[in-house]
Amino acid sequence: MATTKSAKETKKAARSSKNADWSWEDFRPEWANEGIDRITAELEKWTDELQTRSEKFRTESQKRIEKNVKQVQKELRKVPAIKRAEELRTELSERVEKNVDAGVDQIYTSLKLARLDEVKKLERKIAQLNKKLRTLEKQQAA
Repeated sequence: MATTKSAKETKKAARSSKNADWSWEDFRPEWANEGIDRITAELEKWTDELQTRSEKFRTESQKRIEKNVKQVQKELRKVPAIKRAEELRTELSERVEKNVDAGVDQIYTSLKLARLDEVKKLERKIAQLNKKLRTLEKQQAA
């Protein structure tokens, strides 16, 4: 156990020396700094290239996926059951629209209210009559 205590003491001494005011860069030779700078620059280039390729791959994959989805949708529309389902959906939506319109008409009738399109028609007729009235008044005044 004496050897493990000395090993631990050696590690503690190494840690405390790391906290000193000097760093490895102070003792590293200039040629090593240049090599490290070149390696760092090369790694940055690779990182940029990898990121560019990754983005390109992602966009190409997205396009391929969208194309395949459209193809599958096109093929599904050819299936008789899907065709029938689309027909039923269209028919149902037309029925619902007619029933809603009929219900709204019944409500307006029972409340004795005019629909918006009827009001607009009446406004146009009133505007035409007012115009004719003004022309008649001008003719009488003259």
